Amino acid sequence: MLDKVGELAETFPSLCSFYTDILEEPLIAGRFLVYSGPTVLLLMEGKEVYRGVQFINLEELKQTINRYLAFVEKDN
Repeated sequence: MLDKVGELAETFPSLCSFYTDILEEPLIAGRFLVYSGPTVLLLMEGKEVYRGVQFINLEELKQTINRYLAFVEKDN
């Protein structure tokens, strides 16, 4: 799943994406209330707009990213 999400993130150059292991970074996991993996979070201006856990729908994630990027670009 990491590879697929990574490939999707690369198609959106304006996104900043990163991977972390919740066992190695428990403070990050606690901050974002991540209890199991894989978990994908999409944050826009510090607010969570998408959360996918275990069975992540990549098409839904892609549509959510497109929707929020269009919103941000419209305001600029």
